[in-house]
Amino acid sequence: MSALDAIFKRVTVRHYEDKPVEFSKLVTLARAAQKAPTGGNTPYRRVMIIDDPDTIAMIKKIAPGYLSNAPAAILIYTDLEVAEKGLGRLGRDVCSLIDSGAAAANISIAAIELGLATCFTKSYSEVGMKKVLDIPDNCRTDLLVQVGYPHPGRPRSIKKKPEGNIIYHNRHGVSIND
Repeated sequence: MSALDAIFKRVTVRHYEDKPVEFSKLVTLARAAQKAPTGGNTPYRRVMIIDDPDTIAMIKKIAPGYLSNAPAAILIYTDLEVAEKGLGRLGRDVCSLIDSGAAAANISIAAIELGLATCFTKSYSEVGMKKVLDIPDNCRTDLLVQVGYPHPGRPRSIKKKPEGNIIYHNRHGVSIND
């Protein structure tokens, strides 16, 4: 499968098969996350694989956005001290968040190749997540990516609204969609 095929095939999934994801596949996804860029090549990104059912159950209690039955998740988080030391406040407050999104995108695209699906989640208690996962105070959790095998009978993806798919050319208001 080409990278473009995976990009255009990717959808958010909230209904998964009731089976665990092989650890080797989760490691591949975590490595895909680590291949995403970081500002100034600063090593502030941290990635955690979460596949323990009890830990997933605790996360669901503090994460209203974890609506699926995904058996695994990958947390992308930032060492704020490393980010600030390397790039100042811009690195800590902006670049690291953008880069976490790039890491999550890598996970979701790589998941397609592995027969998996994903769903991004930010709706969770930061304090709770750090406590459940023993994350130090100098780190900020940026994005949780739910991972699993898509259920074949899942509802179809919601189509994006046309006004959200506008591509402009050279100037705002000059749409190539017309």
